[in-house]
Amino acid sequence: MSHKSARKAVELGYSNVKVFAAGYPAWVAAYGKGASVAVASAKSAAPTMLKAGKEEGSIDTDTFIKIVKNNPESIMLIDVRDADEFNNGSFKTAVNIPVDNLEDKIKTLPTDKPIVFVCGTGARSGESYYMVQDVRPALKNVYYLEGSLTFKEDGSFEIKDPVAG
Repeated sequence: MSHKSARKAVELGYSNVKVFAAGYPAWVAAYGKGASVAVASAKSAAPTMLKAGKEEGSIDTDTFIKIVKNNPESIMLIDVRDADEFNNGSFKTAVNIPVDNLEDKIKTLPTDKPIVFVCGTGARSGESYYMVQDVRPALKNVYYLEGSLTFKEDGSFEIKDPVAG
């Protein structure tokens, strides 16, 4: 069935489609079950796992932090804050597409890696996630960072998970 699924993914517009020839039982044995997505690492052959957060469409905060620190190129990171906010600090690999401009650019978003939206509070990034669901529902592996995100002058960042406080 994986070959049929791969064919369907290509028909939906995905360009980086692979078939796990050993089948689902071997996949579960190697990577486990769950709401995780394997992302090929540019630095190593070992995949980076994306773990879903508690809220629909969100990414687990700890998983996000590990990816940003260890393999930020494995995701398409989109900062949806206004340009002046972005210019005052963001992630090195992030691109700035303010939420007010996002709808016109959704059709150009890549399909070859997961997309994660970030903002200062999780509100605009959540809005961006749902905008993608409305405009391009076939685009999978889209997440948003929920929580309060602040950047420090030294380039570091802090995330306050709304659930943890």
